Amino acid sequence: MRILAGCLFTVLFAGAYNSTFAQTALSVIQGKVQVENAAPADAATIVLLNSRDSSVVRSTISDRSGIFIFSNLNAGRYLVYITKLKYNKNYSGPYLLGAGKNLDVGIITLNPGVNQLNEIAITGKKDFVEVKADKTVLNVDQNIMASGASLYDVLSTAPGVKVIDEDILYRGGQKALIAINGKPILLSSDELVNFLKNYQSSSISQIELIDNPSAKYEATAGGGMINIILKKNKDLGSIASVSQTAAYGDKYKLNTGFNYSLRTEKLNIFASINFTNNDIPHTISTQRVIYSGTEADDFDLNYKADVKSYNYSFNLGADYQLTPRQTIGFLINGYDNHSDIDKFNTTNIATNGQRDSSINTISTINRNIYNLNYNLNYKANLGKSGKSVLSADVDYSDYHRKSNEDLQNDFFNAAGQVDNDPVFYQDNSPSHIKVRSENIDFSQVLSKTSSIEAGIKNTQVNSNNMIDFEQKTDTGYIQVPSLTDHFLYNERINAAYVKFDGKFNKTGLSIGLRAEQTNSSANSINPDRESDSSYFNIFPDIQLTQELDKNNQLTLFYSRNIKRPNYQDLNPFVSYVDQFNYSTGNPFLKPDYINTFQLSDLYLNKYKVTLSAIVTDNYFHTIFEQDDVTKVYIVTQANIGTRYQYIAEFNIPVEITHWWQINADFKAFHEQYDYSIDSVAKKSTNGITLYLNQSFRLTKNLTAQIDGDYESPSYFVISQYKKVYYASAGLRYSILNNNGSIRLAMNDIFNTDYLNQYHTNFYNLNLTARDKVGSRFLQATFTYRFGNSAVRAHATKDSSEELKRLGGSSNEN
Repeated sequence: MRILAGCLFTVLFAGAYNSTFAQTALSVIQGKVQVENAAPADAATIVLLNSRDSSVVRSTISDRSGIFIFSNLNAGRYLVYITKLKYNKNYSGPYLLGAGKNLDVGIITLNPGVNQLNEIAITGKKDFVEVKADKTVLNVDQNIMASGASLYDVLSTAPGVKVIDEDILYRGGQKALIAINGKPILLSSDELVNFLKNYQSSSISQIELIDNPSAKYEATAGGGMINIILKKNKDLGSIASVSQTAAYGDKYKLNTGFNYSLRTEKLNIFASINFTNNDIPHTISTQRVIYSGTEADDFDLNYKADVKSYNYSFNLGADYQLTPRQTIGFLINGYDNHSDIDKFNTTNIATNGQRDSSINTISTINRNIYNLNYNLNYKANLGKSGKSVLSADVDYSDYHRKSNEDLQNDFFNAAGQVDNDPVFYQDNSPSHIKVRSENIDFSQVLSKTSSIEAGIKNTQVNSNNMIDFEQKTDTGYIQVPSLTDHFLYNERINAAYVKFDGKFNKTGLSIGLRAEQTNSSANSINPDRESDSSYFNIFPDIQLTQELDKNNQLTLFYSRNIKRPNYQDLNPFVSYVDQFNYSTGNPFLKPDYINTFQLSDLYLNKYKVTLSAIVTDNYFHTIFEQDDVTKVYIVTQANIGTRYQYIAEFNIPVEITHWWQINADFKAFHEQYDYSIDSVAKKSTNGITLYLNQSFRLTKNLTAQIDGDYESPSYFVISQYKKVYYASAGLRYSILNNNGSIRLAMNDIFNTDYLNQYHTNFYNLNLTARDKVGSRFLQATFTYRFGNSAVRAHATKDSSEELKRLGGSSNEN
């Protein structure tokens, strides 16, 4: 009902502005470009100029038939300027265009150029990694290793991005804000990870890694923003593609995808559907020692899981131009995931090196997750000048999780013989999370070089979680009160922001201020706990850019952000491994606050050096707790103190030859943790990370790619982590007149990509652990693209900050 009301409101809103912005009849100029022998001149650049002062009105590119079209023009006098490689420039006109008229300028012929460099060829191929002043752009289609992969897998191997403990970390190892087409995803933690794992790379055009998102976006963007741009058709016509991937190695992966887009003068539709069938192993081993006087008790856990998943995911969106100054659009995406998880773990217990006993736990999990996300958006350029822009969004997310687990615990003595009867458990843990938000934004161009923007947003979260834990007896299953619970979490965030952008000669200035009022309540039935909090915060950000010379652009910025606990971080439910090992949430977890200072220099629009200092107060993360008396080991969340980070990062693209390019991302860092526990001393660490992406154009149709990643040993939160390194390689061969391709890739060639390898010596803990998910696969992908793109769509101007920052214009996707 709320969604329907939001849609009705937006439609009525659009209708109101439709009558407000009544325009005079608009006109069209079209023509055809040809070269010698009357051959059509495809891909010629056509620029429409104002005849009075030669100012640029619009530009486009001729199609395969040499045809070009400029639509939605005002009456006036125009010139047409045409360029094409190896041909002389051509001016045509002036042409007098009347109101509501369709003017055909006929055929314009280009003459061959006299002095041309025959050996130079411009292919228009994009690099996988493009480094810019305010962001890094990943062109997913150019990444051979991304074929057939999930969005989660692509982000896990992206330069500067790190996935740890189910969090997506970017700037300074802080949690990033994830968005689709500039619209933040309303999920967090496990829900967000499930979303990313079920979203396939075949439906993605680009990924933007944005260091400093503006005040328009949530204050939770302490780790920057990762914006996922979906595939859309930039040409008039329709395009479709299909892809099939099969991978074998650590079990198997299968993926089938279909993408479709249609674009007319007023309507743009884009859709995708994917099916995946995966079987992936997961192993964990932990060894912990508990000292008590002269005794040392060893608990060694070996965990093995076989995760089979079947998933359907889809994406559907459309933009419609109500009038030349108004656009309405919607985006719906979601997935239906079914998983069967077979787990087997053994805990061996020893005292002073002598085996004491062991516990075997066998469990089977049947889990179903489905999620639907809706977005309805509206945008209007106010007035004849179009210098004022009003936009509105309504978002809603509906997440359901159903999970049933059967467990069997078997006990053995020191000799390995059965000791005591087995214990059987079963649990049912449904979860339902609803998130909705509404926002209105307004921007005003103040001058040719300055603008101001403001907006308000409301977000509401309702999370309802239950766990029913039962133990088998002679008379049937009875409830285990200590492990049964019902957890409710509600949150409301009211936010408002204002920002100014301006440029003064060679100096650019952006100042933003965001205010957020947060009200939240957490209620756990067993144990009976209630936590209510209300807090108000101001989050400023300022960015200063200076063009030092034609080769150097300096950027300095400061921002203050917040990281709120994930919904499940607050959930006190017990996730049972065995009687000595489980995990739980913390309903009293508090948010942390992040202050970021950053200075960067972009040299020759390709080389970038960045220096950062980040201070996080009240820092919280996953930690381990141990009861030396009961021997129970708990994984939970806690606020641990203050984290200091100092980072130097270098983005270096190198062209070895015309057929061999390297993108290198090198980072050196120093970190320090000041713990809130008085008995624990400060801890500092140093480290480096190196990411290398190498691409090779071996022949006209054959390309190759080699990726490598290295992270030095370093200390993180409470643990010392071992080094991480892995390498992947792939080949791509273009077929069917470049409309199809065959890709062959080997991920994690040496099987060295571990989620975690660490040792914890913190407080009363002495723990060593290793966590590995199947990552070595040989995969083959076939992709075929078909359809018709009759005419290039004209480029349009858009002054909204979202499109300027995020590249979200439909003409660019």
